[in-house]
Amino acid sequence: MADSVDRVFVHALNTVKKIPKTGASRPPPSDRLRLYGLYKQAMEGDVDGVMEQPIPVPGLTADELQRERDKWHAWNSQKGLTRTEAKRRYVEALIETMHRYATTSDATELVAELEFVWNQIKHNAPSSSSSSPQAGGSASATRRFQQPLSGTEGPMKVLSPMSEHDEAELRSQQQMGHEDDAPTDVERSSSRWQKKMERAMTNLSAEVAALREQISTGREWRSKKERSFPARFGWLAWLMMKHLVVDGVLLALILLWMRRRKDRRLEDLVRTALKIGREYVGKVLPSR
Repeated sequence: MADSVDRVFVHALNTVKKIPKTGASRPPPSDRLRLYGLYKQAMEGDVDGVMEQPIPVPGLTADELQRERDKWHAWNSQKGLTRTEAKRRYVEALIETMHRYATTSDATELVAELEFVWNQIKHNAPSSSSSSPQAGGSASATRRFQQPLSGTEGPMKVLSPMSEHDEAELRSQQQMGHEDDAPTDVERSSSRWQKKMERAMTNLSAEVAALREQISTGREWRSKKERSFPARFGWLAWLMMKHLVVDGVLLALILLWMRRRKDRRLEDLVRTALKIGREYVGKVLPSR
């Protein structure tokens, strides 16, 4: 059952990727946050130990901080759900939401396809009595009970309308039929291998979707950080420092070369500039 839910969950993620291209209406923030919380719970489990509650940091505006907090609370509100149950609720919430906001024919078709796939497995449950009525029916067709005679004790005896030879022949035919219908070792091995491959492909698809979500979140966070004022100021300061260091190294090399040629003109100019700079700093800064 969990494998079926995983497959429909991956189908739902693919549907979400296709829906924006259809021009469907965008759900309100409350519905989007609900889907986000169920998605994160399904992919990564409880938020504890995975993501800390957002706090104010330099370069993060109040609106951005509030959006991050809303995401965290949406994820934390699903705390305690198993991943399979979170996937079930995500699919159901997505179908319910898109029925209200899928305004185009393409979006409606995508959601109808997802709902059809979901309806095939959402009521699946193992049945322990599916074969018992048939077994009982076949037994009643071949055997009948005889009431105990009056004045006697003991349980009812089972009588058969067939002779012992006929019963032996019927048991032999049934045994041969069961042997013919029984799957061979190769078929059982192939079936197990196919189930393992399907489970591995489902897990791989889910992990790829989670990795893509993490990469997208990381890029968005890095982009916001790079656009912040402290980041821009730090980049400008680093650029100026780098130019100053390069210019200083070049000036030192030129001074050494001119000194070897016994040319003191540039050196005198540098000393004069440094003297003027010290005098200016002495006038600007307060005296101790």
